[in-house]
Amino acid sequence: MENQKAAKLISDNLKNIYGYAFARLYDKDDVDELAQEIVYEVLRSANRIKDDEAFWAFLWKIAENTFRKFIKQKERRQSLSPLPDDDTFIDAGASPEEELIESERKNESLNLLRRELSLLSKTHREVCLAFYFQNKSCKEIAEEQNISLEMVKYHLFKTRQLLKEGIGMERQFGEKSYNPAKFEFVTIFSGQFNREYRNLFNRKLPGNILHSAYYTPMTIRELSLELGVSSVYMEDEIALLEKYKLISALPGGKYQTNLVIFTSDYTLEFYSKAKELCVSKIGKIISDTKLLLPELRKIGFRGNTLDENHLLWPLLWLIMHRGHGVFENTLSDSNPDEIYSGATGINYGTDYDESGFDTEKETLVIKENDCYSFAGYSEINDRYAAAFADFGILPKICHYNYNGSLVKDSLDSGKDEYMILTKRELAEVESMLSKQISDMAALYGELKDIAVDLMKQHAPKSVEPIVEKIVGKTLFFRTVGYIGKCAADSGVLMISDEEKPVAVFVYEIDNDDKQVARNNVQV
Repeated sequence: MENQKAAKLISDNLKNIYGYAFARLYDKDDVDELAQEIVYEVLRSANRIKDDEAFWAFLWKIAENTFRKFIKQKERRQSLSPLPDDDTFIDAGASPEEELIESERKNESLNLLRRELSLLSKTHREVCLAFYFQNKSCKEIAEEQNISLEMVKYHLFKTRQLLKEGIGMERQFGEKSYNPAKFEFVTIFSGQFNREYRNLFNRKLPGNILHSAYYTPMTIRELSLELGVSSVYMEDEIALLEKYKLISALPGGKYQTNLVIFTSDYTLEFYSKAKELCVSKIGKIISDTKLLLPELRKIGFRGNTLDENHLLWPLLWLIMHRGHGVFENTLSDSNPDEIYSGATGINYGTDYDESGFDTEKETLVIKENDCYSFAGYSEINDRYAAAFADFGILPKICHYNYNGSLVKDSLDSGKDEYMILTKRELAEVESMLSKQISDMAALYGELKDIAVDLMKQHAPKSVEPIVEKIVGKTLFFRTVGYIGKCAADSGVLMISDEEKPVAVFVYEIDNDDKQVARNNVQV
């Protein structure tokens, strides 16, 4: 049944509803409250009425259930401190000590009232403020809010009820109110720049909303208590997250995160489960590449005289990059999603600082030599670019982002200190390493299977439909450092202590290469 039709039937029969309430209660205020509560519950559930004939049976069933609930709530409220209806005046003859005690009691009551007002939902709060603080009539409020007069009266009744109950309660803010979660939002996208979107997580609040509502749906009121933030401010943040589809509204006024979060527990378990496989397979790939070094040197690229270790690190990165390209073509759903107007890609979150993972101790500490990584592309000049992986297992002095100018200086000076390839030479190297690239793609497939199965155990059911896609599309970025660590753990590669970038190769580019690289950005 439509709400308008139900409202008309209720309006025509209000006398019967009040008669029902009066037959069970004797206090006029109680009768009014019960009648209004019955009206509200019927209107809220009207869409469940299949036909007009079922309306009356439905109405009286709702009335009976509402009455029982009302009695229980009244009994509970009687044990709570009531909301003061009028200002309490201090007796002129009171002693200074009594005046101080009374003043403190009034301040405490006022603070409790403000606390409860801050936790009201938007409509309850706005109706309450308009009536009690702005002295507007119910009719004026109904017109402003675009709701019926009966609904205004209901919101006022409900607000009084919530305030009375809340003032008598001891509320505790959640841990995140003083100790925010470590949440990082990551987006891999192509398309236009959106300042609002990119800056959304420069603040702690949006990320902690998503973190709080990940496993358990929460109302704005519950989120306000968990994070220690008034509902009036929380509503704006929720609206922004809804705008970008990072959180979903559920029935009952609850919200749940619409994002896969790679937690520290999940990540440590993945590292542990995949370690034996990854160390073995990566060790084999590097060993096979090592056997090909004499033939690879014959291609004649600049840097072909470098020692084994200084050739194998950049070749490993090349094999990983090209192997991932082959693996990505096997994904069943590789099309990027629209993340905002004009941009496509994928989003995910983490709740830990990746640079602080110590997988040996299975804990989070500040430690460079582990699974942290940063991989990227950097144009050196109009003709050459560098592809690099700053493996966390390598000292910072061996990272491109720390010492990238050395690569440019070497290229400009004509020295053979790095692997520098023309287009032809790069194609020959890739052709010679085709088996290793294929093996790398297969390893990515095995790692993905482990990661997906594990994530389905860790993630809430609400995001299960997107787990496989998100894990598949993020596997490369999330395992660069891990694979670098496994390479070192295999014993085939040695950790360099030279003060220059190690896992980097320089290659010849044209305008098409530049565009492809620039279109794939990780934030």
